[in-house]
Amino acid sequence: MWPQMSGIGEALLFWCVATIMVVAALGVLFLKRAAYAALCMVVVMLGVAVLYFALQAPFNGVVQVVVYTGAIMMLFLFVIMMIGLSARDGFEEQRPGYIITAVILGIALAGLGIAIVLHSTVTGPGTIDVDPYSNGPVTGLATELFANHWLTIELAAMLLVTSAVGAVLMTNSDRLRPKFTQRAAAEARMKEYATKGAHPGQIPAPGVYATSNAVDNPAISGDTGTIVEESIPRVLRVRGLGKPMGALEPEVTKSLQLAKAGRDQDTLWAEKTIVPQSRAWGMPGDKAPQGLKQVVKNQGGDQ
Repeated sequence: MWPQMSGIGEALLFWCVATIMVVAALGVLFLKRAAYAALCMVVVMLGVAVLYFALQAPFNGVVQVVVYTGAIMMLFLFVIMMIGLSARDGFEEQRPGYIITAVILGIALAGLGIAIVLHSTVTGPGTIDVDPYSNGPVTGLATELFANHWLTIELAAMLLVTSAVGAVLMTNSDRLRPKFTQRAAAEARMKEYATKGAHPGQIPAPGVYATSNAVDNPAISGDTGTIVEESIPRVLRVRGLGKPMGALEPEVTKSLQLAKAGRDQDTLWAEKTIVPQSRAWGMPGDKAPQGLKQVVKNQGGDQ
């Protein structure tokens, strides 16, 4: 005879948790992604822990959470992380005989479980000879596990170690391509320069040799005197946030066009320009301003 539940609250808790556990167990069976199946298994184990707490067995509940949910399932997720979510079994390589054998063994195991449930009897709750709030139950459980069932514990430890070693061996595969070294990177840049004309060197920062150093302002090459559009960060160029030089500095753009046409005498930099000293700390010239005040541009344009 099955034991009766103590009240409506316990029955409601049992059926709610049991329903969640069954749904999660079905997710373990039918979900195709291993990560989702592992998370469903975590839900099942947490449900078992809740039932342990409901049965006034807090030690078993804590062990269920710490050992199974916190250790074994984390090991499963660690193995999945090492192998990768895209890893799949080779179903086309499996022999039909193996599949038929697995189905027959599964049906036999299910029938054995049903027979055990139908022919088993559950006795009433037992009595504890020691104080349940002392260290006696924990000591007795430890003695029972590591003294009377030491072989089972050793087999479980070997299973965990084998799982970790198997995960390492599955991920330690042969290299599919040579190691990408600094020399290989330089050769790849030169090859891209030869085929696509991409500049192999470092791209100047935005605003270099221009009157503005904003991040969306393209730089002007000091060697060729042309606008370097690639100096603007790629994320801004893809979104169309880069500002053209003509909108920022029309005079500079006009001078660049004149210089390209060979009319350097008509550009802005045809005559010598006197640039005042910056008056920064540690630089030659007048003394730097006192305090933390920065040099600002006055009405006359001097700095």
